[in-house]
Amino acid sequence: MMEVKPDARILDATASYRSIWDMKNSDKILWIDIETDLDLQPDRIMDCTHTDFSDKRFHTIFFDPPHKYGEKKNQGVFSTPSRKKQKERWGDTGCYYGFDKFKTKSELLEFIRLSQLEFHRILSDDGILWVKWCEHATKLDVVISIFNNWNKTLCFETAYQGQVKGKRTFWVAFTKKDSAWQSDLGEHQS
Repeated sequence: MMEVKPDARILDATASYRSIWDMKNSDKILWIDIETDLDLQPDRIMDCTHTDFSDKRFHTIFFDPPHKYGEKKNQGVFSTPSRKKQKERWGDTGCYYGFDKFKTKSELLEFIRLSQLEFHRILSDDGILWVKWCEHATKLDVVISIFNNWNKTLCFETAYQGQVKGKRTFWVAFTKKDSAWQSDLGEHQS
């Protein structure tokens, strides 16, 4: 099978409806998702915990996993826009956050653990893993503790449209601990 977008060095590992992207199509970004019923189809239908990508294939990976668990499909925590606005923004299938994928917190955290292991394999040694996390049901510190083989290099809180009151959203950048970044970090921390 011929590889889709062989020159893409950026991976969105949980593309869904590409809500984090202003640019919804690019030859430089490979969008994958396990969901098959999205109006904006991913480049590949694939589970990000087990990919067929070669080692160190990507320079940047974006990971926006479900932030909650145990809900019904398309049951959301955000104020629901009118059906017309939903269709304009996300298409016929509506917005999708994946809150139905995992029944328990343990299942969700195991998904994150397996995903970060795969990302460590497919990210280049000087690459960056970006993780988006909203504290809907689990604090950021719990999620960060899963990333044992990573350096947390940057973390910032952000507000976004539809923010739920009292629930903070973060972007965290990670680099591999066993990479050239490690020696750079050590030199600047002394």
